Amino acid sequence: MSDFKVTRAHLKTACDQKNWDLLDKLLEIDSSQINDNSLYTDTWGAWWGMLLESAGSDSIEGVKVLLKHGARRDLASWGDGIEIAPLEIAKDKPEILALLQNSELPEYIRKTDPPLPQGESPEEQAVNRQGEIRNKTGLVFQSTILKPPDQPV
Repeated sequence: MSDFKVTRAHLKTACDQKNWDLLDKLLEIDSSQINDNSLYTDTWGAWWGMLLESAGSDSIEGVKVLLKHGARRDLASWGDGIEIAPLEIAKDKPEILALLQNSELPEYIRKTDPPLPQGESPEEQAVNRQGEIRNKTGLVFQSTILKPPDQPV
């Protein structure tokens, strides 16, 4: 496990698949990218991270995992639009709102021991390439335009 490198794509894929046990395991290995606020986007140019995505999709377990590992509760979306924070998106979701307002870290216990991801799909390669470009240039592009030329968009 010491040779395993957690990537942006691993985290996003686990979050997208609502595989909270895998996300918990990945964040146990390396939580340095937990507050990556450029994993999700819409067609208008707004960007947000995993906590906002989990809160917005009513994923109570996802919110628990992310808060357990230190996700910033105040990290709002950014970009072309009105910023929104997890507390705002959860205003009509009492369980998630309670988790976000509680200063105590929630408990999350894995029910399974999922295997670590092996290899990368073209979509995952694009998500990782997006992060590399952002780190080098400060610019963020939608990962769908960063797929290899032989892959359909």
